[in-house]
Amino acid sequence: MNKVTSEGWPEPTEWAKRLHDRLEQLGADYMATPWAVADDPDEFSGLNFKQARAAEIVLAVAKSLDELPLFKKSKGRAALHDVAGALRDVVMGGTPRLFTPVRPGTRGGDGIDRNYLKVFVVWAVRFMVEAHGWTEAKARKLVTEKFAEAGATGRKGNRLSQSTVQDWCEKANPLSSNHEDARIHREVERHMEELRADPQWPGNLDDSIAWIERMASDPLLASKYG
Repeated sequence: MNKVTSEGWPEPTEWAKRLHDRLEQLGADYMATPWAVADDPDEFSGLNFKQARAAEIVLAVAKSLDELPLFKKSKGRAALHDVAGALRDVVMGGTPRLFTPVRPGTRGGDGIDRNYLKVFVVWAVRFMVEAHGWTEAKARKLVTEKFAEAGATGRKGNRLSQSTVQDWCEKANPLSSNHEDARIHREVERHMEELRADPQWPGNLDDSIAWIERMASDPLLASKYG
């Protein structure tokens, strides 16, 4: 079927390619930039540069949506524009109101990025145990190795360790008093249910290991390492 472009809309493939190329260019800089803060606060490097690239990425998406007539007056696109502006304000040393915490005290435990990573690590371990009959210790060893090779780190920024993976796996259970640990368990079980329903379940061992390697190297996870 030929692609149909309405009057006033860009050609879909060309539009998508331009956005993809721009995001890949900015994303490569973002991924290659360390989280560390430069010793000189006026030096545009490290976290400061990473923040700038993140702002440009959000803005690039907002600008691309502006090319589509349906999104020109979109409230969602306006929010993207606000996020990009707030990030740029942070880069310049400002304190944008959009990023101002309103709840008292400081957030305890791991942040959203770390908890996002936990879901995939715990999922990979549970899959190897259930699908291939591995012991938890053997599964944790493999998963730790694959994620560490991809650049995953523990809370202190060191290479991901088996003890950390064991801690994540043990805490992710439905009876946990910590709502984030219970949520991680639910997310993992949701992913497992999807795999169990696959006619190819459980698949062969080599494919499963390759799948874990691809998962560990996925940009959505790799961007949270470090």
